[in-house]
Amino acid sequence: MFFDFHIHGGPEVALNAGKLGYRGVVLTVCSRDCINQPETIKNLRKRVEKIKSDNGENFPSIQIGVEIEARNPEDFKKQVSKFRKKADVILVHGGDLKINRAATEDPRVDILSHPYRTRFDSGINHVLAVKATENSVAVELNLKYFLLTSPNHRYRVLTQFRQIMKLHRKYKFPTIITSDAGTNYDLRNPLDVMALAACFGMTKEEAFEALSKTPQEIIKRNGIRGKIIVPGARFVK
Repeated sequence: MFFDFHIHGGPEVALNAGKLGYRGVVLTVCSRDCINQPETIKNLRKRVEKIKSDNGENFPSIQIGVEIEARNPEDFKKQVSKFRKKADVILVHGGDLKINRAATEDPRVDILSHPYRTRFDSGINHVLAVKATENSVAVELNLKYFLLTSPNHRYRVLTQFRQIMKLHRKYKFPTIITSDAGTNYDLRNPLDVMALAACFGMTKEEAFEALSKTPQEIIKRNGIRGKIIVPGARFVK
């Protein structure tokens, strides 16, 4: 079972992801859009239900994600509190080292997106790697960031991805591969993605884990999130 947990296109793109072999996807909206237009998430869920009823069993499982785009750590905390219960999956728009750190330190976050964005390093150091492991925050390897980078800078992206994998093997924080697709043309067959992941220095098992195991663990964890009393304790019927 393969999953793509970062798609910006609408339900139509999610439908095509299902045809390519993805069992589930996360349709992601920007937190800024949700603040400016409060009905964004509600309207997206309605669109999903409509196209799902039209396609039935051929439709993949769809969850709604909010990508937190914060100005600073204080703004980040406010937005996570605002959207955690409204969204199925919380992603954080990474790149700024302060935001990267805030995301890895917050167990309410599911995915730290492109922590290397606009940087020359990976955006993840040993301290952040430990925090990501402690709080089960998945670090994203964003294919759009890699594929749309100019050939002159692509080696830098490969180096950033390899740095993340080196830290992943040492500290065991989860990694996740996503397409960040905005159109059908941005989607990639999951088997092709696994083959491409070899360029990042990933083994077949690591690529499968990033496309299958990590997303399933996020789904499982979020399924019981509302029952958690304190870390390590939850309500059980």
